Parts: sequence; C-alpha cells; structure tokens
Amino acid sequence: MNYDDWKLMSPDDEGPQLVSPCCKGEYEEKDFITEMNEKYKCLECDELFMVPETDHEYDERQRENAAEDRMDEKRLGL
Repeated sequence: MNYDDWKLMSPDDEGPQLVSPCCKGEYEEKDFITEMNEKYKCLECDELFMVPETDHEYDERQRENAAEDRMDEKRLGL
C-alpha cells in the first residue's frame, strides 16, 4: 500500500476494531483472571469482561436490543 492510499483510508478500511462489550470503549488486558474468568477491563466505565468483541458485533447487538425494546413497548401498548 502506498502512502497516499494509507493517508486517505478511513478507520473502517482497516477492518473491525476490538472493543469492550459494555460501552464500546477501549480496554486493557489484566495480569490476572477473576473468579468469573474476566480477563479484561474497560477503560471507559471500569467494567470487567471475559472477551472483547468487534465494533460491528457491538453495533448489531445494540440494534437488536433496540428492536426488542420497541417490540416490548408495542406489546404493552406504550
């Protein structure tokens, strides 16, 4: 890849990014594993989690949750 192509790339062109599943923030790997097998810590909200996920997986999960919430509101007549 030449410099001009690299310079014009967007972050999405590099492929999926790994993010924390709690808030899509950056995370760090801990030196230890907790009793619940949590090995990573979110730098945004300090949540512990077992496995990071791609930003695309996080976005899809959020869309599914929003759709489920809308369906629940319809069922309850809200």
